[in-house]
Amino acid sequence: MFSSDYRAAVAAEAAGNVDLAAERYALAGEHAGAVRMHLARAARAPTRTAEIGALRDALRWAGEEPALKRQAAAALGRALYEAARAEGIATERDRTRVREAAALLVIGDDHHLAGEALEAIGDHLGAANAYTAGGLVEKMEKALERDDVAQNKEREEADAFAGYETGMRVGRRDDARAELVRAVQAAAVAGEYRRKLDQLDTALLTAGRVELKRRGKPLIVACAAHKLVLGRDQLCDLTLRAGGVSRQHAEIELSDDKRTFALRDLDSRNGTTLSGMPLAGRVPLEGSGRFGLGDECTIDFERSASALVLRIATGLDRGAALVAAVEGERIDLAPLGTCLDLVFQRGRPLLGRGACKDVRFNDEPLGDVRVQLIRGDRIVADGDEIDVA
Repeated sequence: MFSSDYRAAVAAEAAGNVDLAAERYALAGEHAGAVRMHLARAARAPTRTAEIGALRDALRWAGEEPALKRQAAAALGRALYEAARAEGIATERDRTRVREAAALLVIGDDHHLAGEALEAIGDHLGAANAYTAGGLVEKMEKALERDDVAQNKEREEADAFAGYETGMRVGRRDDARAELVRAVQAAAVAGEYRRKLDQLDTALLTAGRVELKRRGKPLIVACAAHKLVLGRDQLCDLTLRAGGVSRQHAEIELSDDKRTFALRDLDSRNGTTLSGMPLAGRVPLEGSGRFGLGDECTIDFERSASALVLRIATGLDRGAALVAAVEGERIDLAPLGTCLDLVFQRGRPLLGRGACKDVRFNDEPLGDVRVQLIRGDRIVADGDEIDVA
């Protein structure tokens, strides 16, 4: 005879009370009835969360009975995958939920949707296995093709990032940037590579100018620009803090034949003097001498065969120096207190060890090679600590 719980379950089902019916079928040990009622609960659920909860109850009561388990697993798998698609698949947690959905769909014999779910998260090999289990040969072959493409992309991504790291370490920064661009193009998720690319672009020095900030010693500015601007503005090639210096006070220009550096005033408030005389027009800087910007800042200059050296003689920035040369020519920094040397190519500063005996570049020994400097590099040359800015 039917138990009282079973009769109560039948009555509750007839009355449309699926919650009570599910409870009573469970108490009566009628798993098929309990699963049926939990599926009905899911169909009436007001929210996706409630639906999934009801379907998990259905799967639990299905136990290991094959037909019931397939039915409940397929329904739960579909609900989980639909929820993931509706909310977006962006994080590893989202992908984990899709994998759970695919596993349930395989149990529920919905191999087509299981494969589709796995392909949505880029697991083409898993999708191929799901299609194979369902006898979907054509879809399996296409998934394997996509897996081959994805594997090649992953290998290219890994190779490109390794090339970027090597380029950064050995001071070949343009090469490192090219490898990082390749990693961005190969990666399925390129956010971290794009962040590194933005950082590198910010740090690259391409305008023919570099600042070498020595610990406890005056600043060295090296330039290979056609024009050099001196003044108070932070964007000037040589920034001066002395009173009476205009934002853009004076300019030094390299002649077209690249043989002469000429000084001219930029309509400054307090004027420019050369050897104590007011400067009028453009005047070549030859040999050695001194010019003044306003009343409080004087700068010594020395023109050699390959470079122009400026040393601030008075003012708040006394001791700081600027060395200017033609792009492609070697700049010997020994006259400025360090045995290193520089060459500019396409506006990039390339550092060499010069006559230094022991040079470390970002904590790595520097051999007889040139390294492309970027902002943030750190150099120790014969004990002299230098930061690149």
